[in-house]
Amino acid sequence: MTQPLVSVIIPVYQCRDTVGGALESVFAQSLPAEQVEVIAVDDGSTDGGGELLDELARAHDRLTVVHQPNSGGAGAPRNRGLELASGTFVFFLDADDRLGPEALERMTAMAERNGTDIVLGKQVGTGGRKAPKVFDRSVERTHVLDPGCDLFGRMSMAALQLFRRSLVERAGLRFTEGLVAHEDQLFTAGAYLNAGGVSVLADYDCYYWAAREDGSSATQGAGAPPADLYAIIGRAMRQVADHTEPGETRERLNRRYLRLEVFGRLDRLYLDSSPDDRKVTLTGCRELLEEWYTPAQRELAHPLHRVIGHCVLHDLEDELLEVLRFRRGGSRPRLHLEDGRAYLKYPFFRDAAVRIPDACFASPAPLVVLPTLTRLAWEDGALLAGGRVVVRDVDEGSPEVRLLLEDGDGGRRAVECETVSAAPADEGVEASFTAAVGPEAADLPDGRWTLHIEVSLSGHVRTVPLVRPRDLPLPRAALAGTRLLRPVRARAGEPLALEAGASLTSADFGEVEVGWGPGRRVRVRADAPPVLGDGPAMSVQLHHADDGTTISAPLEAAPDDPSRLRADLSLAGARPGRWRARFAVDGAGEPVPVRLPAEGGGVLGPVTASVVPPRRVHVKMDRRTATVHVTAPMGSLARRTWRRLLPGGGTKPRP
Repeated sequence: MTQPLVSVIIPVYQCRDTVGGALESVFAQSLPAEQVEVIAVDDGSTDGGGELLDELARAHDRLTVVHQPNSGGAGAPRNRGLELASGTFVFFLDADDRLGPEALERMTAMAERNGTDIVLGKQVGTGGRKAPKVFDRSVERTHVLDPGCDLFGRMSMAALQLFRRSLVERAGLRFTEGLVAHEDQLFTAGAYLNAGGVSVLADYDCYYWAAREDGSSATQGAGAPPADLYAIIGRAMRQVADHTEPGETRERLNRRYLRLEVFGRLDRLYLDSSPDDRKVTLTGCRELLEEWYTPAQRELAHPLHRVIGHCVLHDLEDELLEVLRFRRGGSRPRLHLEDGRAYLKYPFFRDAAVRIPDACFASPAPLVVLPTLTRLAWEDGALLAGGRVVVRDVDEGSPEVRLLLEDGDGGRRAVECETVSAAPADEGVEASFTAAVGPEAADLPDGRWTLHIEVSLSGHVRTVPLVRPRDLPLPRAALAGTRLLRPVRARAGEPLALEAGASLTSADFGEVEVGWGPGRRVRVRADAPPVLGDGPAMSVQLHHADDGTTISAPLEAAPDDPSRLRADLSLAGARPGRWRARFAVDGAGEPVPVRLPAEGGGVLGPVTASVVPPRRVHVKMDRRTATVHVTAPMGSLARRTWRRLLPGGGTKPRP
């Protein structure tokens, strides 16, 4: 008989309603049938699941069914399956879960392609179950002992993975028997530590992991007793020590157990435990902390975990309960800032009676600064950016605020803000700010400058992007010297930006109107770009479409409305033809077309611009370019008369 490529081992206990679906997902695999061996071990089911397995075995010769008395957990049936397995690989499937159709083919191919001993296939939670956060990308080959590998800390220790069987036998790996949970901790961790290599398959949904009401798998109850649990965790951490030297790698691997199995379990479960379980838990956690909670682990631990660890190590049980109740209450601890240091004010911070060291409360995390932009406009010769900032969870001090402009090459310009501090609020200390980007912006090198807010408070400095809310209008471009500064639309969440040295566009001139001025001149009125400081000369030009001749008039403030500019263009001596209207700004690039608003259009005139020489004018207005049409009536009359004097009345003979 040909050796199968993979043996799928399924422990079964009280799973009559789900085990059929699990088995069908194996029978439907894309691998050839002869390459898949299925071993289902009935662990004393009383719900008819054993009889169902026998019935399915009669219909599927690839299925081997084993019956045994209930052992109290998934460990014993999995070990029995390992004794019978003959595949090159083994895969452990729980009886209420299922496989994706190509899971085994893809995982075995990945293992053979890379020569790896373990393949962690993408797990997908169903029914509300959360899957481990290790599947952001596929990894062809890695190892948990490699520098920088974070797999050990991010993965689940559930053995729902593909293992090379030679690794299992070479390392003597077996599951802990008689436990309803954590029976796979030593098996899975031992496999990863002894493996020649590990692969992560993240681009295909391999395993559909079902949730149960008690949070366990189908073969488990509510969890392992605390004494058994901490005995297993102690063995697991010593197993790590057997495969590593003292130093960064050992600390990185053991951090997982301290974070999840010591601090995490105390945080989640201790308050709801019985007095007896609390006593066992405290003893188990204290022993683990005394052996493995090194100064390096303390340094990297979260402040909450440091406080919890201190309480456990120093028999502060009442204080531990109060800290855990505070945590469960959902309140965030306030921050105390002092001499460039930050401390999370969990219960008993600087309590002289308890005397927990400040180092336990020290927070390495930066300040959380929340800026809100409420004002953005060109006013009084400057771009005014105003709003408020909140330094979250802080209730002391007055923040100082600066606006920073940063380019993509590390260049930075700072603009001091007027800051007004408010009283501390529930969210933290708050300050309003106003920054004015004025004529000095003319010195900004060409390019895009992003806007950030820098907040200083009690020796701490934090810089965050300044984001424009969707409902806050974006101002148009302004002139700083002869250079254009244009606020730029950013994608959601990206900082507001200024483009220095931007190109002039027709949209930079708003509320454009074209009409007749005194002396039958063409009058153009518009809102021009704001000017920071002394601005360049602006004008309106009429450009002849045929020979490029230009008629120009300055664009200046209108006496009746200084907020708007106007230009009056005389066409008394203009030669006939089409004259296209353009706005021009000295030194700010090429002239741009005069364009009317969307509702603009139509024709002005005709008007007699001059009698000698005779000129009649009409203006055609559309959204592309306002165009002045000049005609010479006497010249047209002479041409018509000449055509009439030609033979045939000026008409061309028909061919």
